[in-house]
Amino acid sequence: MDSDGFKGLLRAVGLLSERQLDQLSIAVDARRSATKSTRVIETARHGKCPTCGAERIVRNGHARGMQRYLCRGCGGTFNTTTGTALNGLHHKGRLFSFGQCMAEGLSVRDTAQTLGVAVSTAHRLRHRFLDTLVQHQPKALAGLVELDETYFRESFKGSRKMPRDARGRGSSNRPTKGPSPDLIAVLVARSRGSLFVGDAVLGSMSKDNVVQALRSMVGPDTLLVADGSGTIKSAAAELGVALEALPAHAGRTRGAYHIQTVNQYHERLKTWINRELRGVATANLPKYLAWLRTFEWYRNHPSPEIYLVSALGTQLINT
Repeated sequence: MDSDGFKGLLRAVGLLSERQLDQLSIAVDARRSATKSTRVIETARHGKCPTCGAERIVRNGHARGMQRYLCRGCGGTFNTTTGTALNGLHHKGRLFSFGQCMAEGLSVRDTAQTLGVAVSTAHRLRHRFLDTLVQHQPKALAGLVELDETYFRESFKGSRKMPRDARGRGSSNRPTKGPSPDLIAVLVARSRGSLFVGDAVLGSMSKDNVVQALRSMVGPDTLLVADGSGTIKSAAAELGVALEALPAHAGRTRGAYHIQTVNQYHERLKTWINRELRGVATANLPKYLAWLRTFEWYRNHPSPEIYLVSALGTQLINT
Protein backbone atom coordinates (compact mmCIF):
# COMPACT_ATOMS: atom_id res chain seq x y z
CA MET A 1 0.00 0.00 0.00
CA ASP A 2 1.32 3.46 -0.92
CA SER A 3 1.46 6.42 1.47
CA ASP A 4 -1.79 8.02 0.28
CA GLY A 5 -3.69 4.76 0.59
CA PHE A 6 -2.40 4.21 4.12
CA LYS A 7 -3.41 7.73 5.17
CA GLY A 8 -6.88 7.09 3.76
CA LEU A 9 -7.12 3.87 5.76
CA LEU A 10 -6.20 5.69 8.97
CA ARG A 11 -8.86 8.36 8.30
CA ALA A 12 -11.47 5.64 7.72
CA VAL A 13 -10.77 4.06 11.12
CA GLY A 14 -12.58 6.93 12.84
CA LEU A 15 -15.76 6.10 10.87
CA LEU A 16 -15.90 2.41 11.81
CA SER A 17 -18.55 0.96 14.08
CA GLU A 18 -17.73 -1.19 17.12
CA ARG A 19 -18.41 -4.38 15.16
CA GLN A 20 -16.28 -3.21 12.26
CA LEU A 21 -13.45 -2.35 14.64
CA ASP A 22 -13.58 -5.91 16.02
CA GLN A 23 -13.41 -7.31 12.50
CA LEU A 24 -10.52 -5.01 11.64
CA SER A 25 -8.68 -6.06 14.79
CA ILE A 26 -9.01 -9.74 13.86
CA ALA A 27 -7.76 -9.03 10.34
CA VAL A 28 -4.79 -7.02 11.67
CA ASP A 29 -3.84 -9.80 14.11
CA ALA A 30 -3.99 -12.38 11.31
CA ARG A 31 -1.84 -10.20 9.05
CA ARG A 32 0.67 -9.54 11.84
CA SER A 33 0.95 -13.28 12.55
CA ALA A 34 1.56 -13.94 8.84
CA THR A 35 4.30 -11.32 8.60
CA LYS A 36 5.90 -12.64 11.81
CA SER A 37 6.02 -16.13 10.34
CA THR A 38 7.74 -14.89 7.19
CA ARG A 39 10.18 -12.68 9.11
CA VAL A 40 11.23 -15.44 11.51
CA ILE A 41 11.65 -18.00 8.71
CA GLU A 42 13.54 -15.64 6.41
CA THR A 43 16.06 -14.60 9.06
CA ALA A 44 16.56 -17.98 10.79
CA ARG A 45 18.91 -19.66 8.31
CA HIS A 46 22.24 -18.75 6.76
CA GLY A 47 22.33 -17.99 3.04
CA LYS A 48 23.58 -21.27 1.62
CA CYS A 49 22.30 -23.45 -1.17
CA PRO A 50 20.60 -26.54 0.33
CA THR A 51 21.70 -28.63 -2.67
CA CYS A 52 25.43 -27.89 -3.07
CA GLY A 53 26.17 -25.74 0.02
CA ALA A 54 27.49 -22.83 -2.07
CA GLU A 55 27.20 -19.32 -0.61
CA ARG A 56 27.03 -17.57 -4.00
CA ILE A 57 23.28 -17.03 -4.06
CA VAL A 58 21.16 -14.12 -5.29
CA ARG A 59 17.54 -13.12 -4.88
CA ASN A 60 15.27 -14.57 -7.53
CA GLY A 61 11.76 -13.18 -7.09
CA HIS A 62 8.96 -14.25 -4.76
CA ALA A 63 6.51 -17.14 -4.65
CA ARG A 64 3.59 -17.50 -2.22
CA GLY A 65 4.93 -14.66 -0.11
CA MET A 66 8.42 -16.20 0.29
CA GLN A 67 11.69 -14.87 -1.11
CA ARG A 68 13.27 -17.26 -3.62
CA TYR A 69 16.98 -17.55 -4.34
CA LEU A 70 19.16 -18.65 -7.24
CA CYS A 71 22.41 -20.54 -6.63
CA ARG A 72 25.26 -19.36 -8.87
CA GLY A 73 27.04 -22.66 -8.23
CA CYS A 74 24.54 -25.32 -9.30
CA GLY A 75 21.84 -23.12 -10.83
CA GLY A 76 19.12 -24.40 -8.52
CA THR A 77 16.39 -22.23 -7.05
CA PHE A 78 15.02 -22.51 -3.52
CA ASN A 79 13.55 -20.64 -0.60
CA THR A 80 14.42 -20.65 3.11
CA THR A 81 12.28 -23.69 3.90
CA THR A 82 13.67 -25.92 1.13
CA GLY A 83 14.98 -29.17 2.59
CA THR A 84 13.42 -28.56 6.03
CA ALA A 85 10.37 -29.83 7.88
CA LEU A 86 8.48 -26.71 6.75
CA ASN A 87 9.02 -27.35 3.05
CA GLY A 88 5.86 -27.77 0.97
CA LEU A 89 3.48 -26.41 3.61
CA HIS A 90 0.74 -24.08 2.38
CA HIS A 91 -0.41 -21.03 4.35
CA LYS A 92 2.98 -20.44 5.98
CA GLY A 93 1.51 -17.30 7.53
CA ARG A 94 -0.20 -19.55 10.07
CA LEU A 95 3.05 -21.08 11.31
CA PHE A 96 3.74 -18.39 13.93
CA SER A 97 0.29 -18.97 15.40
CA PHE A 98 0.98 -22.71 15.36
CA GLY A 99 4.27 -22.08 17.17
CA GLN A 100 2.27 -20.19 19.80
CA CYS A 101 -0.01 -23.21 20.24
CA MET A 102 3.07 -25.43 20.67
CA ALA A 103 4.53 -23.01 23.23
CA GLU A 104 1.29 -23.14 25.20
CA GLY A 105 1.08 -26.94 24.98
CA LEU A 106 -2.41 -26.88 23.46
CA SER A 107 -4.14 -30.09 22.47
CA VAL A 108 -4.59 -30.98 18.81
CA ARG A 109 -8.28 -30.05 18.92
CA ASP A 110 -7.63 -26.69 20.61
CA THR A 111 -4.86 -26.00 18.08
CA ALA A 112 -7.20 -26.81 15.20
CA GLN A 113 -9.84 -24.46 16.58
CA THR A 114 -7.29 -21.66 17.11
CA LEU A 115 -5.93 -21.94 13.57
CA GLY A 116 -9.25 -22.64 11.89
CA VAL A 117 -8.01 -25.88 10.33
CA ALA A 118 -9.02 -29.54 10.47
CA VAL A 119 -7.90 -31.65 13.41
CA SER A 120 -5.95 -33.89 11.03
CA THR A 121 -4.10 -30.85 9.68
CA ALA A 122 -3.16 -29.69 13.20
CA HIS A 123 -1.96 -33.22 13.98
CA ARG A 124 0.27 -33.37 10.88
CA LEU A 125 1.69 -29.92 11.64
CA ARG A 126 2.55 -30.93 15.19
CA HIS A 127 4.50 -33.97 14.03
CA ARG A 128 6.30 -31.97 11.33
CA PHE A 129 7.61 -29.65 14.03
CA LEU A 130 8.48 -32.45 16.45
CA ASP A 131 10.30 -34.61 13.88
CA THR A 132 13.23 -32.21 13.88
CA LEU A 133 13.25 -31.68 17.65
CA VAL A 134 13.84 -35.41 18.22
CA GLN A 135 17.38 -35.03 16.88
CA HIS A 136 18.32 -32.24 19.31
CA GLN A 137 20.07 -34.31 21.97
CA PRO A 138 22.98 -33.12 24.13
CA LYS A 139 26.50 -33.84 22.91
CA ALA A 140 29.28 -35.17 25.19
CA LEU A 141 27.84 -34.08 28.53
CA ALA A 142 30.52 -33.05 31.04
CA GLY A 143 30.36 -33.29 34.81
CA LEU A 144 27.90 -35.26 36.90
CA VAL A 145 25.05 -36.79 34.91
CA GLU A 146 22.20 -38.70 36.55
CA LEU A 147 20.95 -41.68 34.58
CA ASP A 148 17.91 -43.85 35.14
CA GLU A 149 15.20 -45.59 33.18
CA THR A 150 11.43 -45.51 33.48
CA TYR A 151 8.72 -47.55 31.76
CA PHE A 152 5.57 -46.93 29.76
CA ARG A 153 3.02 -49.45 28.63
CA GLU A 154 3.23 -50.15 24.91
CA SER A 155 0.52 -48.14 23.14
CA PHE A 156 -0.99 -48.38 19.67
CA LYS A 157 -3.07 -45.24 20.10
CA GLY A 158 -4.45 -44.08 16.75
CA SER A 159 -3.51 -47.30 14.98
CA ARG A 160 -6.10 -49.07 12.84
CA LYS A 161 -4.65 -52.49 13.60
CA MET A 162 -3.13 -53.89 16.77
CA PRO A 163 -1.10 -57.08 17.21
CA ARG A 164 -2.85 -57.72 20.54
CA ASP A 165 -6.31 -57.48 22.09
CA ALA A 166 -7.40 -54.09 23.37
CA ARG A 167 -7.12 -53.50 27.10
CA GLY A 168 -10.37 -53.26 29.00
CA ARG A 169 -11.69 -49.86 30.03
CA GLY A 170 -10.40 -48.91 33.44
CA SER A 171 -7.29 -51.08 33.29
CA SER A 172 -4.35 -49.57 35.13
CA ASN A 173 -1.88 -47.42 33.23
CA ARG A 174 0.77 -48.08 35.85
CA PRO A 175 3.47 -50.50 34.70
CA THR A 176 3.70 -53.76 36.58
CA LYS A 177 6.92 -54.79 38.28
CA GLY A 178 9.37 -57.10 36.63
CA PRO A 179 10.19 -57.69 32.96
CA SER A 180 7.29 -57.68 30.54
CA PRO A 181 7.07 -57.44 26.75
CA ASP A 182 4.28 -54.90 27.29
CA LEU A 183 6.65 -52.37 28.90
CA ILE A 184 8.74 -49.91 26.92
CA ALA A 185 11.92 -48.60 28.58
CA VAL A 186 12.77 -44.90 28.33
CA LEU A 187 16.30 -43.94 29.37
CA VAL A 188 16.81 -40.37 30.62
CA ALA A 189 20.13 -38.62 31.30
CA ARG A 190 19.93 -35.36 33.24
CA SER A 191 22.96 -33.18 33.87
CA ARG A 192 23.17 -32.06 37.50
CA GLY A 193 22.86 -28.33 37.95
CA SER A 194 21.99 -27.57 34.31
CA LEU A 195 19.13 -27.89 31.84
CA PHE A 196 20.71 -30.57 29.64
CA VAL A 197 18.37 -33.53 29.18
CA GLY A 198 18.96 -36.49 26.88
CA ASP A 199 16.55 -39.37 26.39
CA ALA A 200 15.95 -42.41 24.25
CA VAL A 201 13.12 -44.91 23.79
CA LEU A 202 14.94 -48.22 24.11
CA GLY A 203 12.18 -50.77 24.00
CA SER A 204 14.13 -53.19 26.18
CA MET A 205 16.92 -52.41 28.66
CA SER A 206 19.69 -54.32 26.91
CA LYS A 207 23.34 -53.33 27.07
CA ASP A 208 23.52 -52.71 23.31
CA ASN A 209 20.49 -50.40 23.43
CA VAL A 210 21.94 -48.42 26.34
CA VAL A 211 25.34 -48.09 24.65
CA GLN A 212 23.76 -46.86 21.43
CA ALA A 213 21.64 -44.30 23.31
CA LEU A 214 24.55 -42.94 25.38
CA ARG A 215 27.34 -43.00 22.80
CA SER A 216 26.80 -39.43 21.57
CA MET A 217 25.74 -38.03 24.97
CA VAL A 218 28.72 -38.99 27.15
CA GLY A 219 32.39 -38.13 26.88
CA PRO A 220 35.65 -38.52 28.79
CA ASP A 221 34.62 -35.81 31.27
CA THR A 222 31.28 -37.44 32.13
CA LEU A 223 30.60 -39.00 35.52
CA LEU A 224 27.45 -41.12 35.38
CA VAL A 225 25.42 -41.63 38.54
CA ALA A 226 22.93 -44.48 38.28
CA ASP A 227 21.38 -47.30 40.28
CA GLY A 228 23.09 -50.64 40.63
CA SER A 229 21.78 -51.97 37.32
CA GLY A 230 24.15 -54.50 35.77
CA THR A 231 23.08 -53.37 32.30
CA ILE A 232 24.17 -49.79 32.93
CA LYS A 233 27.43 -50.97 34.52
CA SER A 234 28.25 -53.03 31.43
CA ALA A 235 27.33 -50.17 29.09
CA ALA A 236 29.47 -47.66 31.03
CA ALA A 237 32.41 -50.06 30.93
CA GLU A 238 32.10 -50.49 27.16
CA LEU A 239 31.92 -46.71 26.66
CA GLY A 240 34.84 -46.11 29.02
CA VAL A 241 32.83 -43.71 31.17
CA ALA A 242 33.19 -43.32 34.93
CA LEU A 243 30.18 -44.62 36.84
CA GLU A 244 29.05 -44.14 40.43
CA ALA A 245 26.59 -46.98 41.12
CA LEU A 246 24.05 -46.57 43.92
CA PRO A 247 22.66 -49.95 45.02
CA ALA A 248 19.10 -50.14 46.29
CA HIS A 249 20.09 -51.32 49.79
CA ALA A 250 22.03 -48.05 50.22
CA GLY A 251 18.89 -45.99 49.63
CA ARG A 252 20.04 -44.89 46.16
CA THR A 253 22.12 -42.09 47.69
CA ARG A 254 25.72 -41.70 48.79
CA GLY A 255 26.78 -38.24 49.93
CA ALA A 256 26.41 -35.88 46.96
CA TYR A 257 25.60 -38.78 44.64
CA HIS A 258 21.91 -39.46 44.02
CA ILE A 259 19.44 -39.80 41.15
CA GLN A 260 16.65 -37.71 42.63
CA THR A 261 16.88 -35.03 39.90
CA VAL A 262 16.29 -37.47 37.08
CA ASN A 263 13.59 -39.29 39.07
CA GLN A 264 11.74 -35.99 39.54
CA TYR A 265 11.97 -35.49 35.79
CA HIS A 266 10.47 -38.97 35.33
CA GLU A 267 7.53 -37.92 37.48
CA ARG A 268 6.89 -34.79 35.41
CA LEU A 269 7.23 -36.81 32.21
CA LYS A 270 4.79 -39.52 33.25
CA THR A 271 2.26 -37.04 34.62
CA TRP A 272 2.33 -35.13 31.34
CA ILE A 273 2.14 -38.21 29.11
CA ASN A 274 -0.37 -40.30 31.08
CA ARG A 275 -2.59 -37.65 32.63
CA GLU A 276 -2.50 -34.50 30.51
CA LEU A 277 -2.04 -36.14 27.11
CA ARG A 278 -3.97 -39.29 28.09
CA GLY A 279 -1.20 -41.44 26.66
CA VAL A 280 0.62 -41.31 23.34
CA ALA A 281 1.43 -43.98 20.78
CA THR A 282 4.74 -45.71 21.46
CA ALA A 283 5.81 -44.90 17.89
CA ASN A 284 5.40 -41.17 18.67
CA LEU A 285 6.90 -41.25 22.16
CA PRO A 286 10.33 -39.86 21.07
CA LYS A 287 8.60 -36.79 19.64
CA TYR A 288 6.78 -36.01 22.88
CA LEU A 289 9.98 -36.52 24.86
CA ALA A 290 11.55 -33.89 22.59
CA TRP A 291 8.60 -31.54 23.15
CA LEU A 292 9.04 -31.79 26.91
CA ARG A 293 12.78 -31.11 26.56
CA THR A 294 11.97 -27.69 25.07
CA PHE A 295 9.73 -26.86 28.03
CA GLU A 296 12.49 -27.93 30.44
CA TRP A 297 15.17 -25.96 28.57
CA TYR A 298 13.15 -22.75 28.55
CA ARG A 299 11.75 -23.30 32.05
CA ASN A 300 8.19 -23.82 30.75
CA HIS A 301 8.23 -20.53 28.80
CA PRO A 302 9.33 -21.28 25.23
CA SER A 303 8.47 -18.68 22.60
CA PRO A 304 6.73 -19.40 19.27
CA GLU A 305 9.95 -18.50 17.44
CA ILE A 306 11.70 -21.43 19.13
CA TYR A 307 9.56 -23.97 17.30
CA LEU A 308 9.82 -22.27 13.91
CA VAL A 309 13.61 -21.99 14.09
CA SER A 310 13.96 -25.56 15.37
CA ALA A 311 11.78 -26.86 12.53
CA LEU A 312 14.24 -25.26 10.11
CA GLY A 313 16.98 -27.51 11.52
CA THR A 314 18.71 -25.16 13.98
CA GLN A 315 19.38 -26.75 17.37
CA LEU A 316 18.47 -24.34 20.17
CA ILE A 317 18.22 -26.73 23.14
CA ASN A 318 20.95 -28.91 24.65
CA THR A 319 23.63 -26.61 23.21
